[in-house]
Amino acid sequence: MRKTVAIFGGSQEATYKRIGQKNNVNIIFHSGKTRNGGNKKEFKTLVKKADCVVVLLGAVGHVSMDIIKEVCKDLGKDVLYHNGFGASGAIQRCVEHLNTAA
Repeated sequence: MRKTVAIFGGSQEATYKRIGQKNNVNIIFHSGKTRNGGNKKEFKTLVKKADCVVVLLGAVGHVSMDIIKEVCKDLGKDVLYHNGFGASGAIQRCVEHLNTAA
């Protein structure tokens, strides 16, 4: 069964999904942009569906990052932080994490 990776940050959803296909993982994407200081419920819905969560540090604000971190902690999910906007590196990092956790 394919694992699911949630990516928060950036704007290249189609690229993330294409790279996810190459790495045999499903991608759930959210730009990380929030209205009125964040949307915890929306983030929680996405995190629940994910086996691994990655936050692109260069593409997400502090409020969103804090909400994602809190939601992951509440749900017992690991969250990985990736410097920059690079989809390949972020997805590869999650794939490696999932393989070592398995």
